[in-house]
Amino acid sequence: MMMDTTLFFTPHQDDEVLSMGNAIIEHAKISDTHVILCSDGSKSSVRKVLKEDGTCSFHLGFHGYYLTEKEFSSYRDTEFKESCEALGVKKENIHADNDRAVDGSLTKEKARKMILSYLEKYPNAKVKTVSPFGDMMTQNDHRALGEAALELYEEGKIKDLRFYIEPYKYEEFKQDKPDIKSWNVLNNDEEKLFKAIKAYKKWDPKDRRYAIGYHSVKPLFDSLESNKIQYIHAPN
Repeated sequence: MMMDTTLFFTPHQDDEVLSMGNAIIEHAKISDTHVILCSDGSKSSVRKVLKEDGTCSFHLGFHGYYLTEKEFSSYRDTEFKESCEALGVKKENIHADNDRAVDGSLTKEKARKMILSYLEKYPNAKVKTVSPFGDMMTQNDHRALGEAALELYEEGKIKDLRFYIEPYKYEEFKQDKPDIKSWNVLNNDEEKLFKAIKAYKKWDPKDRRYAIGYHSVKPLFDSLESNKIQYIHAPN
């Protein structure tokens, strides 16, 4: 019997666990689950933070690491892949394609092409990604990816679509989208979530681990670790 296929499209390294981790854990147990990274994450301000020669209260270490954008993106990919594996995704189902967008430059058209390329391989797949709804402060790559998925859903090219919300935007979203549901990680799956979070907290520069995700959005990781809640809504 063939398993259903589920495609999770994430705009950046860390969005897969912060916004969709609980769902990935559960889908990975019952479907052929893929996670597709849609940008290279190279423009994060953390690259500058890591070379400022200051101390960091998080790991009690000094910063002085001069990473090229290519190196920085590669090290972010390492965190992403380790996180996905911790969530239960098979190695061969973790995708960081060479033709993904440069961080901050993802357009709706580019996102459409990426989604359609996977739908050609898995035409009946369920699609999960970040929500396109929200105020004008929504990051460009997030909005483009969500809008592309919504457009494809309205065209009938995606049959089953769900959106996930950045946890810090929940209060804003529920005013406009009262159908938002919370998704709690199951007790016996907590360790998978914690292990995925840990992938973004590893600080070992000798091994090229710079805790990039945790430097970037430490409060979001801390909140997820405490609350273990994420939020989902339907496209309509």
